[in-house]
Amino acid sequence: MSDLHWLNAIRLRTYPRMFLLLYAIIGLGALWYWTHQPGFSGFIVSDLAVFWIVAQFSLSGHAADAYLPAQLHLAMAQIAPGIQGAYGWFYPPTFYLLITPLGLLSYWAAYVAFMGISLVGYVSALRRILPGKEAMWGLAAFPGVWINLLTGQNGMLTAALAGAGLLALRQQPTLAGVLIGLLALKPHLALLFPVALVAIGAWRTLIVSAVTVFVFTGIGVLYLGTATLGAWAQSLELARTIMEAGKTAPMMPTMFAMMRLINAPLPLAYTMHALMAVAATVAVWKVWRSDVSDELKGAVLMTATLLVSPYLMEYDLAWLGFPIAWGVQAGLRSGWMHGDREVLLAAWLLPLFTVVLAWLFRIQMGPWVIAALMWVTMRRARAEKRWRAAR
Repeated sequence: MSDLHWLNAIRLRTYPRMFLLLYAIIGLGALWYWTHQPGFSGFIVSDLAVFWIVAQFSLSGHAADAYLPAQLHLAMAQIAPGIQGAYGWFYPPTFYLLITPLGLLSYWAAYVAFMGISLVGYVSALRRILPGKEAMWGLAAFPGVWINLLTGQNGMLTAALAGAGLLALRQQPTLAGVLIGLLALKPHLALLFPVALVAIGAWRTLIVSAVTVFVFTGIGVLYLGTATLGAWAQSLELARTIMEAGKTAPMMPTMFAMMRLINAPLPLAYTMHALMAVAATVAVWKVWRSDVSDELKGAVLMTATLLVSPYLMEYDLAWLGFPIAWGVQAGLRSGWMHGDREVLLAAWLLPLFTVVLAWLFRIQMGPWVIAALMWVTMRRARAEKRWRAAR
C-alpha cells in the first residue's frame, strides 16, 4: 500500500486498536446497565437466549410450539421476568436441529459453545486469505464480529460455511459441496451458489450440496417431527408480514428495507429490490463464467448474496469479512485502483453504522455500500480479465 494514500500502514495499525477500546467501553457500560436492572437474575437476553430456549422445546418433545410467538414469549418470561419486546422463531428444521444440543447446557455454557465454534470457524477461514498479524487486528476489530457476539447470532457461522466452501472448491470439491449444502441452515443465503456452480460446471460440488441439503433437512424433520414443517411455513408468513410492515427495516440492510423506511409502496419496494437482485445474479454468472481469479469470484458471490434476499439482518453482514479480505489480497498483489480502499473501509464499518443511521435518520445505507463493494470488485474482475487476455 502506498504511504501517499491517507489510509496508510500507520492508520491501519491504529484504527483497529481504537475500535477495540471503544467496544470495551461500550461493553462495560452495557454490563453495568444490565446488572443494575431491577430483578436482574444473571440472564442477559440475546438472540442466543432464543436459541437456547427453543432447544428446550425440542428436547421436551414440543418442537413445533417454538414457532408460536405466545408460547415462546411465555417461556422467555419465565426465565427473564418483565422481558420487553416480541420474539419469534422463523428458522427451518435444519438450524433447529443444529441448536438443539444447546438445551443440554446452561445458558452461558451454550453461549460460549455456539459463539466459540462460530468464531473459530470464521477466523480460521479468513486466516487462509489474509494470515498476517495486521490483518488479524483488522479482523479482531471488525464490527461484523462484535455485532454477532453482542446479539448471540449466527452470521459468523453461515459466513464461515460459505467462505470455507469457496476456499475448498478447487482442491476439495466434495468437502465444498458439504459446506455449501450446510447453508440450508438459512436457505435464503444459499440462493446464488447453484448459479455459480453451474457457471463453472462444478457438478460434483453441486450434487453433493443438494444431497447434503436433502439429508440435513430429512434428519431435522425426522427428529423434530413433521409438524415443524407446517409450523415453520406458518412462521414465514408472520416474518413476511413483519418485514413488509417495515418494523425491522432499520436492522435490515437491503434495498427493500430502504424503500420501506421512506414509506415507499410495497410494489415499488419489491420492484426496486428485484432489480438489484437480478443485477447481482447476472454479475455472479458473468464473473464465474469468465477467466478471473478464484478470490474475485468468491468476493462477487458473497457480496451478491447480500443483495439478493429482501430478508437480511445486520448480523449477516459478517459475510462482508470475506469480500473485504479478498479485496485486500487482490489490491496488495496487483495494486490499488481509485476508490478501492475507501469502499473496503465503508464495507468494514457498515455493520456498526447501518442500524444507527437507520434509527436516527431513516437512512438505510446497507444496499448502497454493498453495491459499491460489488462495483469495485466487478471493476477489478474486468481489469484482470483484460490483463489475462492481453498476455
